Amino acid sequence: MRVNASFFDASAGLCDKPRAVSRTPLSSGELDDAPELASDLVDVYEEGASPPSSSPAALGVWELAWPTILAFFTQSLVRWVSFAMVGQLGADALAAVGIGNQFFWLVQSLATLAPTGIVALLSRAVGAGDVKLADAALRQGIWLGLGVGAITTVALLPLTHFAISLYGVGDNVVQLGGDYLFWTVLGNVPLTLAIVLGAGLRAAGDTRTPLWIGAFANVVNVGLCWALIYGRFGFPALGVAGAGIASTIAGSLQFPLLWWLWQSGRLALKPSGASWRPDRGVMGRIFRIGYPAAFEGAIFQSGLLGFMRVLGGYETAAIAAYNVGAQILSLSFLPGIGFATAAATLVGQHLGEGEPELAERSAWRSMWGAILSMCLLGAATIAAAEPLAGMFSSDPHVIDLTVDFIWTLGLVQPLMAIEYTVAGALRGAGDTRFPLFAIFAGLFLCRLLPAVIAAYVFHARVQVVWSMLVLDYALKAALLVWRFSRGRWKTLEV
Repeated sequence: MRVNASFFDASAGLCDKPRAVSRTPLSSGELDDAPELASDLVDVYEEGASPPSSSPAALGVWELAWPTILAFFTQSLVRWVSFAMVGQLGADALAAVGIGNQFFWLVQSLATLAPTGIVALLSRAVGAGDVKLADAALRQGIWLGLGVGAITTVALLPLTHFAISLYGVGDNVVQLGGDYLFWTVLGNVPLTLAIVLGAGLRAAGDTRTPLWIGAFANVVNVGLCWALIYGRFGFPALGVAGAGIASTIAGSLQFPLLWWLWQSGRLALKPSGASWRPDRGVMGRIFRIGYPAAFEGAIFQSGLLGFMRVLGGYETAAIAAYNVGAQILSLSFLPGIGFATAAATLVGQHLGEGEPELAERSAWRSMWGAILSMCLLGAATIAAAEPLAGMFSSDPHVIDLTVDFIWTLGLVQPLMAIEYTVAGALRGAGDTRFPLFAIFAGLFLCRLLPAVIAAYVFHARVQVVWSMLVLDYALKAALLVWRFSRGRWKTLEV
């Protein structure tokens, strides 16, 4: 089958249009009657700097997607390597790291409030040529990220072992997982701030800078994992805790690098003199857009906690297999994340330019690109399931269960692709509430509830419990496509 190159190019058949004068709402509610902002952009460019980003017409879906895919690919490789290193310590260690990561992302999901709001608001500001609003949105998002990150860190640090015990696992897994979670939570604030800055850059069309910064941090992570897990290069052998320390150190390096590049004017998104004083107007807009995404992430991770609790009633091998299988298939998720980023950015920027039809075309292109690439990667992973599982564990039982789970999750790749990209497009438009509803309906009504019935009423095998993922993703995909097709997102104000 030949694929038309224009399928991935959002600029096909597009032309530039004049930008309107922008009137930026201030915190007082008044309008800032600034000169036409297009001329501000020209002045910046003539001084030798770049505009905040290319116009949406100049940005193709693939151009935005591939750096994000590659960035998350390097992260997945690091997780693969660290998981494989931990796997040499036994099934309990694998389960501990898997559950520790699960709970950490439950905490991190609350911090998505700031980056989600920034993507919708800043991408529209860039599309409309409103430099001042773009800069203000980033600064206020940093304040929100700092506040949420600090509160969740302080609240969770004393409770890490208790958090792992909620999954119903054995004492050894609780001890190992609690130690691992403690060290990863210590890096929560700088990681959150790096995510906020990265989201701002991606919303402005710069997906490459986060790629290179992340790649550097990932190289550091691998080296520290080797040193701290096994005691190499003169470091003590810390086992599972060493993996958590390595992750925190590497993740914490990203924020100061991004901050320095931004403040020194080396990025496409440059400081333009916006105030650091908390602005209730801009911060409120970010909060209104972002809080449903934060709730969505918390609900999703809470649902996964419940699902893991159900799996905990089987055996440690079942939990280890679930985490290993998800880790292996995470490579096939990457196109979905990349195309979702492209969809969110292009939808927001096209809406900022007053081009809702082009926004819709970009979203559908992103969806089909994700479906095609995730299906190909999912099929390849299923074909190599057994040798891939053997990379993470030498336990034949864990390997067999992992292969079964890979088959289950691999078959839902097209549905996952739809969820990633269509939900990303809706969030880019500022419609963050409906994805929250879809996540809740799919996860609780079609995954968790049937899993509880299968496990505790019918005492079904763990493979039957895993199969509820198919129902979950089918409902979410159907709901999100229905919502996007209605087009109400085209008229939302952010």
